[in-house]
Amino acid sequence: MLGGFLRGREERNISAEEIIASVNARRLDGKGGLPNTVDDGTAMRHSAVWACVRLIAGVGSTFPLDQYRQSGDTQTPLSLAPVLAEPSTEVGAATWRYQMWSSLLLAGNAYGLITEFAPNGFPRRIEMLSPNVVTWHDEDGGWVTKIDNQPVGRWPNGRLWHTAIFVPGGQPFGLSPITYASRSIASGLEAEKFGGEFFTGGGHPSSIIYSEQNLTPDQAQGAKDAFVRATRGREPAVFGAGLKHEQIQISPTDSQFLDSQRYTVEQIARIYGVFPEMIGAATSGSSVTYANREQRAADWLTYGLIPYLVPVEESLSSLIPRPQKVKANVSAVLRSDLKTRYESYAIALTNEFLTVDEVRELEDRPPMPESPDDSADDSVDDSPDPAVPSPDGEPDD
Repeated sequence: MLGGFLRGREERNISAEEIIASVNARRLDGKGGLPNTVDDGTAMRHSAVWACVRLIAGVGSTFPLDQYRQSGDTQTPLSLAPVLAEPSTEVGAATWRYQMWSSLLLAGNAYGLITEFAPNGFPRRIEMLSPNVVTWHDEDGGWVTKIDNQPVGRWPNGRLWHTAIFVPGGQPFGLSPITYASRSIASGLEAEKFGGEFFTGGGHPSSIIYSEQNLTPDQAQGAKDAFVRATRGREPAVFGAGLKHEQIQISPTDSQFLDSQRYTVEQIARIYGVFPEMIGAATSGSSVTYANREQRAADWLTYGLIPYLVPVEESLSSLIPRPQKVKANVSAVLRSDLKTRYESYAIALTNEFLTVDEVRELEDRPPMPESPDDSADDSVDDSPDPAVPSPDGEPDD
């Protein structure tokens, strides 16, 4: 698919991942880079990474988008451009946005290939690409992007649309959270692996049979085999003189297994700016109740989601003509309970800065229908009929 509009020039240069790995090696301990065992795919096997991506990408991709024209302080609402309403022929708009968000959260970059243009020269269709197929190269002091080693220009000078987060100075592409957090994620995956082996019997023996006498290897094996045969069918075990059985019980807390996993989850939540309790992680000293749920959601929107959302809005706005802009409607996150909303609406109606129809629109309801009396009043015309003679016998002017 790419060969139709990419020039066939091959040139080997340092890639973005190699640059990041080199920077990591210098910033950490100078003894080598981060582990190579964690990538986008393996990182998603950790439940905390999966939960953070699901939460942020799930919320971000379902925000309704508003398009408007900015003129001074005036914003004129507009219909959503086709590239925003139906950006892909392969997936729906919400799925397309989820692909964009998940790429940002895993790789720090999201890329889309423009496959169709509108009559005004702006993109009409964009198919999302895997960030792994796009590399960046510093050539003669300028950054060049390549897809499978084939150069491609970036929008608005080419067909590659790009948006990024975690962008440091001196480069236009974002840093991968998975690359930078690979040690934390790797330790969490190793803890899960150890836990699986520990609780399936690989970490310790299930029990010990003691003998008051010295046993030869054959005698010890014979006692073990007899015990296994007896307990396989959950039958009672019978011991002769000098043998004693003891069940081994090691709590997960004693093995520090749960503490290790909890710490890793908190680290991953911290990296993504998510409150641990939002991904099901209990933390000491935290208390989230129904009373402070709304404030907690507002805090997360302000400190956790907005830093991701603003770059996304700017990138989507680049797909439509200026001075038009795109903004996500975040009211769904801040939506309070029914009683609180109705009390707020009552205050707004009393002070006349909202109308009934505006309140109904906020509640996804249609405008109030006109009453028959209002229709009758609107149809009454008090002006004189020019065809009706005046009292002096002449038609009115």
